[in-house]
Parts: sequence; C-alpha cells; structure tokens
Amino acid sequence: MGLATAQALLDRGEAVTVLEAREGVALETSYGNAGMMTPSMADPWNGPGVHRHLAASLFNPRSPMKLRLRALPSLTTWGIRFLRNSARDRHLAATEANFLLGNYSVELTRQLRDRLGLEYDAADRGTMKVFRDPGAMREPLALTRHLATLGLKFQELDPDGAVAEEPMLEDVRDQIVGALRFPDDAVGDSARFCTALSGRLAAAGTVIRLSTRARQLVVERGTVRGVVTDDGEMLSGRVVVASGAWSPALLRSVGLSLPVKPAKGYSLTLDMAGISDRPRIPVVDDAMHAAVAPMGDRLRIGGTAEFAGFDSTVTRTRIDNLAVLLRAIYPRIAAAVDFGKATAWTGLRPMSCDGKPFIGPTPVQGLYVNAGHGHLGWTHAVGSGQLLADLMTGHTPAVDPSAFRVDR
Repeated sequence: MGLATAQALLDRGEAVTVLEAREGVALETSYGNAGMMTPSMADPWNGPGVHRHLAASLFNPRSPMKLRLRALPSLTTWGIRFLRNSARDRHLAATEANFLLGNYSVELTRQLRDRLGLEYDAADRGTMKVFRDPGAMREPLALTRHLATLGLKFQELDPDGAVAEEPMLEDVRDQIVGALRFPDDAVGDSARFCTALSGRLAAAGTVIRLSTRARQLVVERGTVRGVVTDDGEMLSGRVVVASGAWSPALLRSVGLSLPVKPAKGYSLTLDMAGISDRPRIPVVDDAMHAAVAPMGDRLRIGGTAEFAGFDSTVTRTRIDNLAVLLRAIYPRIAAAVDFGKATAWTGLRPMSCDGKPFIGPTPVQGLYVNAGHGHLGWTHAVGSGQLLADLMTGHTPAVDPSAFRVDR
C-alpha cells in the first residue's frame, strides 16, 4: 500500500518520502502471500453464519478459520462489529465495493507493470475455484452471477471442463463436482513487485528510508505536522498511514480509532526446478479454503486465517494443513517435491471489521489512511494507491470512494 501510494503520488508530481520499519521493503505481510490478484473473490470473510465457524474453530486445530482463545479479549469490540457486518445485505454491499476496486486495481497493476518494466513472476492466466460438494458450490455460484452484473467474467465448468483448464487436476477428477473459472484474475510475487517498484521509485527521486520505524504521529491544533521515528522527528504537512495491521497503533497516538485487527495467514513455497509436471493456473480448493499458485519456478500454497493477535509464530499444524491441501489436489506434485526444503511463512493480514479497506482523509487535517485490506491487499494495492492519490490531489477518482471512508 505504501509503495503503490507513493508511485501514484509521484505520477501526479508530488515529492514523497517512504518510511519503512524493516531493513527492506515487503518483509512483512507482502512477503509470502498466496500471490493471487482476485477481484473474483471479493467477498469478506465475515459472511452470514461466520459465528458458527469461529465457535467451532476453538476446538478444531485444523479449522481453515481459527480463533484463538487468548486473542478474545483484544477482539471484543472489533468482533461485535465484525459479526454485525455479516448480515447478508451488509456483506453483499462490501463484496460489491471490493470487487469494483479490485477489478480497477488489477488492470492498473498490469498497466504499471508494462510501463515500468516490473518483473515479479507475473502471469495473466486467471484463476479457478474447484468444488467437491454440490451444496458448497451453490452460494459462490450465485454470488459470482451477481458480480457478473458488475463486470466479472467467469465460466461455470463441469469436472471435464476443470481438467481441460488445468490438466494437473486429472488425478482428482472424480472428486470434483464443478469449478468456477475467472479469466481476468492474475498471479505474481508481491514481494518481488515491491522490490522492483521501490527501485523505480528510488531512481525517480523518491526517498525510501529503510530501518526507520514510525513511533507516533505529531499533530498540532488538528493538523498533522509530521512523524516521530527512531531517528527523531520528521516534519511533513501530509502523512499517509499505510502500515497494515500496525496502522491502528499509529493512529491511536493522535486519538483516532481504526477498527483493524491482524488475521494471521500461512504459506508454503516449494521449489519446482526439475519437475516437469506443473500446474498452469492458480487453483483454489473451496473445501480447504486455500490456494495453490504457480509462481515462476516455485509453487506457493497459501491460505487459512487465524485470529491470534500479533503472534507471528509459524505453527506446524497450520503449515501441515497446506501440505495436506497439495496432496489432496495435486498428488503427483506432492510426491515429487521435497517438503523438507519448503519455505514456511506466516504474515498478518490487516482485517477491517466490515471487510472493506479504509482509504481517504481522517478528521486530522493532512492525515490520510490506506489500510485494512485483509485478504485483498495484493489485489487492491495499485488501485487503492491511485484512489488515495486522487483524493489527496483533487482529482475525481475512477472508483466511488464513499464505501472506503475512514469515518464510516
């Protein structure tokens, strides 16, 4: 979010300084995510009936969405709003808004990639979601048909059609009852994207200060004056908070509350060099709530959501879930790869209470937010940067910003 916003502002002639807490860009949530850009999967996780899944997860270590008891005290107020927004009408409105922003964003990402020559293992082959239970396919299909009225392109496939699109599914053809194919989705390594983009920004004169942690905001008489960092105070009349799950802590330093909580996700990355049988497109297994995405000479399995506060420990059970997914969907690949050399990773998605990001100005003059994108951060990044830059510079946004207001 920070780099995409910086690029959008640079394109509008603004001088930008990026403060990065880590020793390099994209070493937190952007580092090892599933890699898919999916406007097609715009529905927030707090769908109708989510309370039952969360309650059951307390006693099931392999639940795709896991609630940890120790996190409950920190989730009380946010959790009430999360559940309130699972009402069918609110959830649908959030899905529509997310889709429109995501559809806009993925196209802008392609344009930015081509304009700047960014290399990040990008592929524009779309994605596919497969189903093992006819009942489980009904609601996603109905939602997909609804989003088609807003511009989503899709194909409904039978098992033969699914295998035709992804031949590596042949081994599990008899387990698949149907699939949804989304040709406009994309895939790419978000960490490599950030590294490439930061290089272009720096070459164009943008200052990127690494190992510079923002500790608090400085506000005087209702107007932002700058940021206190480990290296002292930096003055600026405009500040964008794009710090993912850590954004609420910065905003609290000036009395603002942002209902965003960390939702822990996991990935497993496998080296595919020397393995000839490879999937062509990213595939989401609806029953497992996880995805397998080809990424150059690597294969990334990503998914699961865990509400465990800011705990970034790699939990073996959750990683094992991803290995189980690979064996269930691509048994030949699972037999060929070396799991002992796989890279396990976990990151904290910034999850808003209503499933939509916060993009725009705050009540503090000159202070802006671009955070809370949840599982759609990579999908929404470039579009969110453009949207915020439009708002900051007085341009008319291409996407209605009202759904993403910070004060909603």
